[in-house]
Amino acid sequence: MKHLHLLIPDLFPPQDIAAEVCAGLQLPALEKLLARGNAGALPAQTLEDWLCVAFGARAVAPVRAAADGLATDEGYWLCADPVNLQLQRAQMLLLPDVLPSREEAEALCASLNGHFAGTGLRFFAPHPQRWYVRLEADQMMATTPLRRAAWSDAKFHQPQGAEALRWQAIVNEAQMLLHGHAVNQARAERGELAINSLWLWGGGRASQLNKAFDAVGGDCTLGAAFAQVAGVPQSDSLQAMLGGEGESGLWICAAPGEAQQRGDYLAWREAVQRVEQDCALPLLLALRSGRLQGLVLEVPHAESARRFGLTRGSAWKLWRAVPSLARYAV
Repeated sequence: MKHLHLLIPDLFPPQDIAAEVCAGLQLPALEKLLARGNAGALPAQTLEDWLCVAFGARAVAPVRAAADGLATDEGYWLCADPVNLQLQRAQMLLLPDVLPSREEAEALCASLNGHFAGTGLRFFAPHPQRWYVRLEADQMMATTPLRRAAWSDAKFHQPQGAEALRWQAIVNEAQMLLHGHAVNQARAERGELAINSLWLWGGGRASQLNKAFDAVGGDCTLGAAFAQVAGVPQSDSLQAMLGGEGESGLWICAAPGEAQQRGDYLAWREAVQRVEQDCALPLLLALRSGRLQGLVLEVPHAESARRFGLTRGSAWKLWRAVPSLARYAV
């Protein structure tokens, strides 16, 4: 592979805790990549938006649904993922990891389809944790990806736009149905989180995707879905990608951003250390040796994204100061 795009969503910690959470981290390779690259600010962009732009998709939902085996050529699709909402003091905490079984997901979706029969809504659960709703008409509504809203106050991430009130009413109906469902009664008896709501996001119609890269890899399930639907081969390891044929590869490290979204900075530190050992160090060595001709390290963020471009020559700019990761706080 001649060129590689390394995507690390939400890598940088918040300014008010950056010094504390980065204390003692040993990240020489990652910090050199950041310091020696040609840095530039980008428009604020989520991981989901980045993937849609890169692959030429109109929306996430039809791509993810197609990767899960649904026929998405017709209709307007929304992700309708099962979640748990908990009222904690003044906030409505959104918990995404409800982990239904396949049988539970199918039973709940069947009940939703029975309840909304004749309304033009059709629910699908091809994967226990990834549900969808299909309808015919386009919806004028902006939504927040579950990844961004999870573990925070759901009230600040509600849909916006002309159709928002209608969908709020639909979700309220779904919540009432789910609350009294036998599946949730059984889950309560077992001490498991109730599946008491749906999180709607990523809506749109299907489109033909671009083969934006010659290979895709990493730990991002959504990135793998885009690659699958676009017909792009997926690499099991970074070393395999670096040794493969092709012009351009994409490697996504989602774990640091996911840990930061949960507020789990012990897990964030561990994830960043894995990025250092498994990605930054081999990529720095590959650049220095000429095995890799170019590297773009991009950090999508909902408020301020950053881009760092490197060549073999960049990797040898030993005179550049190497700030700690905490200096890139957002």
